Amino acid sequence: MPSTRAAEPPGHPHRRHRRHRRLAAIGLGPGGRIDEEELSSAILGTVVGLSTMVAAGAHGTLGQVELTVLVTVAIYWAADCYARLLAARGAGRRAKVGSVLRREWPMVEAAYTPLVVLLVVVLVTGNLRVGIFAALCVGTMVLGGLGFFAARRAGGSRSDAVRWSLVSAGLGIVVILLKLVLH
Repeated sequence: MPSTRAAEPPGHPHRRHRRHRRLAAIGLGPGGRIDEEELSSAILGTVVGLSTMVAAGAHGTLGQVELTVLVTVAIYWAADCYARLLAARGAGRRAKVGSVLRREWPMVEAAYTPLVVLLVVVLVTGNLRVGIFAALCVGTMVLGGLGFFAARRAGGSRSDAVRWSLVSAGLGIVVILLKLVLH
């Protein structure tokens, strides 16, 4: 008997539920609820992580690159959280520190996938440059996926989502080009 879910429209509850479970499995949003701030944090964390990887990879070892990316993304995360808390206070609101820290955590989580790719590829090939290039490519695909999801989440059509996906992936492509020009 053929599945009826394949014929369901994109906005159908079964498809939405499946997509939210997949995203919750990678840590975006409690119970599958993903909001704009988490998506923007993930995009920013990915771009910062990839850019740092390029810079650190010019003269560092695998361990130095991994540590530099983690520390840099953590510093950006802390600065972003501090700025949000300060802005809330300036607007006369009291933001809960714990909720701000958790809400912005996707910025740090976004660095994990490229770092794991970097580690695995370098361990397999023994070549840091190949590992960095592979991590940059995977990070670029992640950016494209985040752009696609953000557009669909905002109610955009598939063609809008593809365009936003290309713009997001374009950020990763710029980082890759930067690597090729600088090294």
